[in-house]
Amino acid sequence: MILALASLPLHIWLPLVASQQLAAVLLGVVAGIYVGFAVVDGRLAIFGIETAVATAFLAAAVAGLWVSPWVVPAAYAAHGVWDMAHHRHVNTAMPRWYIPFCAVFDWTFAAGLAAIWSA
Repeated sequence: MILALASLPLHIWLPLVASQQLAAVLLGVVAGIYVGFAVVDGRLAIFGIETAVATAFLAAAVAGLWVSPWVVPAAYAAHGVWDMAHHRHVNTAMPRWYIPFCAVFDWTFAAGLAAIWSA
């Protein structure tokens, strides 16, 4: 949560379009982190799952740039749900602390972006 709260002020100071673009690019990066964990994990099935989901979030980031910027906060919130799915349903090798850390970041960041962009 602290990392999300520390990064949100930048979005207050940036022009709206720049904030939306930065958030979309960051979404693509955040989604790709799990692909890195899948590479370390080494199982082809896990790599396929993580790559498919990362591709979906990358598509959401592009939709945020080309269709509606509101796709981006919604995708961050959905990514938080994906984070929590790793607790019980997707057993990718990663530090156990990372899952709740990322979920809280995603949900805090999504809410913060929505608040900033609505102001």
